[in-house]
Amino acid sequence: MRQNLIAKMVILGGLAMVFAVVLLSIAGIVADRKRYHTQVVSEVAASTAQPQTLVGPALVIRFRERVDTMRDGKRETRIQPGEVVVLPESLSVRSNVGVEERRRGIYSAQVYRAQTRVEGVFKVPPRLGLAPNRILEGVDAASLTIGVDDLRGLRKPPTVTWRGIPARVEPGSNVAWIPKGVSANVGPLTGTSEEVAPFTVDVELVGTDVLSIAPIGGITQVEMESDWPHPSFVGSFLPDERRIDAKGFRASWTLSRFATGVDDKVEGTEREAQRELIKNSLGVRFIRPVDIYQQSERAVKYGMLFVLLTFLIFLMFEVLRQLLVHPIQYGLAGAAVAIFFLLLVSLSELLPFGLAYLIASSACVGLLTFYVGHVLEGFARGLGFGAFLTVLYAVLYVLLRIDDYALLIGSMLLFGVIAAVMVITRRVDWYRVGEAERSPADPKIQT
Repeated sequence: MRQNLIAKMVILGGLAMVFAVVLLSIAGIVADRKRYHTQVVSEVAASTAQPQTLVGPALVIRFRERVDTMRDGKRETRIQPGEVVVLPESLSVRSNVGVEERRRGIYSAQVYRAQTRVEGVFKVPPRLGLAPNRILEGVDAASLTIGVDDLRGLRKPPTVTWRGIPARVEPGSNVAWIPKGVSANVGPLTGTSEEVAPFTVDVELVGTDVLSIAPIGGITQVEMESDWPHPSFVGSFLPDERRIDAKGFRASWTLSRFATGVDDKVEGTEREAQRELIKNSLGVRFIRPVDIYQQSERAVKYGMLFVLLTFLIFLMFEVLRQLLVHPIQYGLAGAAVAIFFLLLVSLSELLPFGLAYLIASSACVGLLTFYVGHVLEGFARGLGFGAFLTVLYAVLYVLLRIDDYALLIGSMLLFGVIAAVMVITRRVDWYRVGEAERSPADPKIQT
C-alpha cells in the first residue's frame, strides 16, 4: 500500500504542475487586460492631453552689454546680446481640479480640468545681477514664461497681469529649458535699479492622470483641491497638510529654495535643468479607487496555494477516513479553484472589485461544497470543506486589501495549516496507510 500512496503523490504532483501552467496562463490573461487598459488610457491622453507639469512663471530678460577685447594689441569694443532668467521671489499656486472619467468600452481614464491661479512677486536686482566687470548697455525685452508639458491642454490662452496691467500672451516659451509653453511681453525694465514686480496668471489646464507643479519660487506655496476622493500624492515633496474624504481632497505645500535647490538647477545645463525641475516637482495622481488588475495579479499569485490546500484536504480524508478519491476528482476540484481567478478579473472589469470578488468566490465555494459533499460521501463533510474555503477566500481578500501586513497574515495562515495537519495526523502510521482501504470489490464512490 505504501507503493499506492507514493503513486498517488506522484499523480498529485503531476496535477499540481498542470495547474501551475493553468495559473500562469490566467496571469498572462490578466497582464493582457492590463495592457489593454493602459492602451486605452494612452489613447484618451492622445486625444485630450498628456499628464501635465506646470512650470513657472519665470522672468526672461534680454539685454545688451559692452564687451572689451584685445585683438592684435588693440582694444576692441563690441556690443553683444545676453539673457538672464529671474525666478519669483515668492510664488503662490492655487488650483481647483475637476475630474471626470472618459470611457472607451469597459475601460476608463481619468481626465482633469484644473482652474489655477498663480500669484507672486519678482525682484529684479540692479544691473540684472550681472558681474561688476560687465557693462550693461540696455534692456531689450522682458517676458514672463510659463511652461506646460502638453500645449493641447491649454483650451484657452492664460490671462497674465503684470504690475496690475494685462499682458498679451503668445505661444512659445523663449527659454531652452522650458521646451513647451507660452510667454507674455512685460517690458520695459530699466535694469539700473532694483525693481519689484507683482504678477498674476490665471490658467485653465486639461490633462490626464497626473497634475504636477514645479516649485521654482524663493518661497513656494501650493494649495490644491479637487472633487476626486482618491488622490495619490507624487513627486519629491509630500503635502504639509491634507484632507481626504468622500467629497474630494484638499492639500497644501510650503517650500523654500533651500529645500528645492531650484537656483542651482536653473544655473546648470539646459537639459539637466529641465530634468531636475520636473524631478523635483510636486503633484497628484488621480487614481482609480482599486486597481483591479494589480489586485487580480496578486490574487493569482496565491492560486497555487489554494490548489495545494484543496489537494491536502482530499488527501487527509483519504488517510484519516479511508475514502478513495480519484485523481480526476482531484483535478475537477482544482479546476473549480483555478477558475475563480479568471472569474474575478472578468467580473471586476464590469463591477466594483469587492462585489466581483464576492460573486466569484461564492460561486466557487457553492460549487465545491456541492461536489465535495458527494465525493466525500457526506453533506456535512461538504459543508465543512465549504466553510474552510470561505475562510480561505476571506483571508485572501484581506491580503489583497492590506499590503503592509500581507506577508505576515499569509505566513500565519500557512503556519496554521501546517500545524493543523501535524496535530491531526500525529498518530498516523504512514507505513500502514491504506491497509484498511476498500478492496476493488467495494461499491464505488457516488459522485
